[in-house]
Amino acid sequence: MTPTPAHHAPADLRVSVRELRLMTGRVLLTTAIPFGSVAATRDIVVGAETHGLDGLAGLLDALPALRARHLRPQLDGNNTAQFPAPDAQPALATAADLLDLAVAAAHTDGSASFTAPGDDWAVRALPPLARRHGVELALTRSTVTATPTPDGPRIGLDAAELRALTYGVPVTGALWQRFVAEAEAALTPDSALSRTHAGDSLFGPGGEILAEVGEDEPVEVAS
Repeated sequence: MTPTPAHHAPADLRVSVRELRLMTGRVLLTTAIPFGSVAATRDIVVGAETHGLDGLAGLLDALPALRARHLRPQLDGNNTAQFPAPDAQPALATAADLLDLAVAAAHTDGSASFTAPGDDWAVRALPPLARRHGVELALTRSTVTATPTPDGPRIGLDAAELRALTYGVPVTGALWQRFVAEAEAALTPDSALSRTHAGDSLFGPGGEILAEVGEDEPVEVAS
């Protein structure tokens, strides 16, 4: 796919939730976050933006650190875990892990507390996601406490999510242009080779498999 040409960005846009999810997922694919965590992390960023927590800007600010490395939380047993300090890694990198652990521990033990930066935008985006699983999160500057909600899992959308799906999410043109540029880094540059393969296989004009990507023998592709 060929990156779109640069052009002047409108001052204000309304971006659909579907487009937010697509572009956020592409940006995350350019980081060191494991592929298996990309979808869950994408939902945290989109949820943050939907609820007015500036998820897109936060992700752009965190990109250099997210691309440098990925540190996993250290499990200590007894439903406790130590998450990397904010100066070592953005909280977004392990926010999906925190959500999974909090939900599991709340339903298993009735409550659980984790040492994590509850004042970070990525962690502040977790409570609406946790309510879908019947868990309430209480946040402080340094802890996240999870307890089961009395009414069980939340069914349906909250007001912010419904508004975003109906009207789109307001984003400044300049911010969206920066975000799309970062997302396009995940695309394969258009070339004769890129137009002949899908996944790991290289195909000829008749659909026959010519080779597998990564094989030692070079493959000649007509331009």
